Amino acid sequence: MNASELRLRTVVGSFYRSVLADRVGDVLAPPRPESAGRYHRPGQATLYMSPKLEWAMIAVSGYIREDGCQRVVVPLMVSEAHVFDQHDDEACRILGIDRDLSNAQWRTAFEAGLESPSWHNADAVRAAGADGIIDRSRMIPGGWHVNLFRWNGLGGPSVEVAGDPVAIQLSTDGPKWGL
Repeated sequence: MNASELRLRTVVGSFYRSVLADRVGDVLAPPRPESAGRYHRPGQATLYMSPKLEWAMIAVSGYIREDGCQRVVVPLMVSEAHVFDQHDDEACRILGIDRDLSNAQWRTAFEAGLESPSWHNADAVRAAGADGIIDRSRMIPGGWHVNLFRWNGLGGPSVEVAGDPVAIQLSTDGPKWGL
């Protein structure tokens, strides 16, 4: 199956990316080679973004509370990206994706030397030729995030910085995953 046979969603416009404050100059760079995430193995490129500023802040709030490292949110502008939407039951069925695998604790698997179940979903979407995948938020009712697998190169959408970084300020008594 290729991207033209998939049921893809087109996303375009303003998005927000959270990064470590000291890496703001690398906001459009792929993850470091040793880095892993919900939708990328070490060495794979993924650009994690949210369509709302607050959602981008919430998405990293638990990491900030764990490691104490300051993060900022950088506004981005994304040209037409054709992404696989895990909200679409029929699209998931067609591609053979169990979207509940994307909700599994990827960090627990990675730290145990195992493959994260969410990587299998990302693999299927990458192999089908989509620009990225829409992740259903586990913390924000109705929330979602976009994870691009390719950008600013042949065959992928363009992404550019569209504003100044915004510091993330968390409440001192808030929940681990929240503002």
